[in-house]
Order: sequence, then structure tokens, then C-alpha cells
Amino acid sequence: MKITYDKEIDTLNVILRKGIVAKTIEVAPEIMLDVDKKGQLLYLEIIGASEKIGKKNFGKVTLGKKTFNIPAFT
Repeated sequence: MKITYDKEIDTLNVILRKGIVAKTIEVAPEIMLDVDKKGQLLYLEIIGASEKIGKKNFGKVTLGKKTFNIPAFT
């Protein structure tokens, strides 16, 4: 898994596995899931991420007991 943040367009991207996207599903406004032809989840994209996640919580993601920094790129 790889998590990145593009601060120019305020988008958080979570790459769960590499693959060819067969379908993009908008699960909520500006929250997209990309799946392959078997329906397996490949990518999660959150547009307007700092507003949706909150500036206080932004920059780190916690999964279970582990916390990860979100690398920003411009």
C-alpha cells in the first residue's frame, strides 16, 4: 500500500495494489474507488481531502496500531 497527497489539487491517493482500472465508482461526492475487471479494489482517491479529513488530522494515517506520515508532493 502507498499513500500520497498532492497539495496542489488537495487530493489524497491510496494505492492498495497495482492493476488496470476497469471501473471507477464514486462512493460519495469526490471520493472515488477504482476496481479491476474482477472487482478487486486498486485505488482510493479523495478530492478535497484536507476539508474532508480535517486539517488537524491531516498528514498522518493510522491503520490499526501503526501511524504513517502522508508524503506530500508538488
